[in-house]
Amino acid sequence: MKNNTLKPCVLILRDFERAELLKKLLIKNDINVIVEPVYKIHPIKLKNINFLDYQALLITSVNTIKIISEQISAEKLNNIKTYCVGKVTEKHALEAGFNCITTNAKSGITLAKNVIKKSQKNGKKILLLGAEVLAYDPTKIFRESDLEIEKISVYKKIPFLNLSKNCLYLLKNNSIRNIVIYSPETAKIFLDIAKNYEYENVSVTCLGKKTKEILKKYKWKKIQVINNTELKSFANKIIKSII
Repeated sequence: MKNNTLKPCVLILRDFERAELLKKLLIKNDINVIVEPVYKIHPIKLKNINFLDYQALLITSVNTIKIISEQISAEKLNNIKTYCVGKVTEKHALEAGFNCITTNAKSGITLAKNVIKKSQKNGKKILLLGAEVLAYDPTKIFRESDLEIEKISVYKKIPFLNLSKNCLYLLKNNSIRNIVIYSPETAKIFLDIAKNYEYENVSVTCLGKKTKEILKKYKWKKIQVINNTELKSFANKIIKSII
C-alpha cells in the first residue's frame, strides 16, 4: 500500500463544484488534493434589465450564470448575444438558455478582444454581469475601441473568517507543495486568514499578473502565473511545478 503522506499535496482555493475537474486530474497523477473555499457567494438582487438596450452580454463566471438564470427567464436571456470566458462557463450558460456566441477566449482580456471584434458601433452598450469585484475590468479596452460597457454586479464574495482544521493542519506541517489561486480577491482573502504561516517552501499557481502582485508580499518558493485556463494545460503546469 502506498503511503499517501509522501505524495505532494496541492491546495485549491475554490468552491468544491468548480474545483472538482482539476482535483480529479491531479489525483490521477498521484497528487493529494485539498479543496478549500475561502468565501461564500452572496447574490445581489438585480434591477429590471431591458436586454434590448444592449447589443451583447459579457459573462466571466459560472456563479454569474447560476444567479442570473434564477432571476431572469430563459426567454429573455435567449434574446441577447452572450459571450463567456472558458468552455465550462459557456456550457453552463447554454444549459441555462443563454444565446452563446462561441469564442476561443480563455481569459477576461482575450474574451474582451473577441467581443470588440464582433461588436458594432451602433450606440448600444455591452453589458457586463459579474462579481462586485472583478479579476479583470475591461472598461478601458472597450472605450479605446469606441465601445461603451456597463457593469452590473450580481453577487459579492463574503470571506470566511478561518480556514478548515484540515487545511490549517497541512499548512502547519508543511505538507502543501502548491496553492492554486484564481483571482486577486481570493489571494487577498487567503493571505488575510492565513497570514501566520511561512511559504518559502510552497509554490503558488495563480491566474493573472494582478494576483501575482498581491502574493508578492510573501516569500514563496515560486509564483507561477498562468493565463490559459484550459484544464489539461492548467493541470500540467501545476504538476510540473511540484515534480
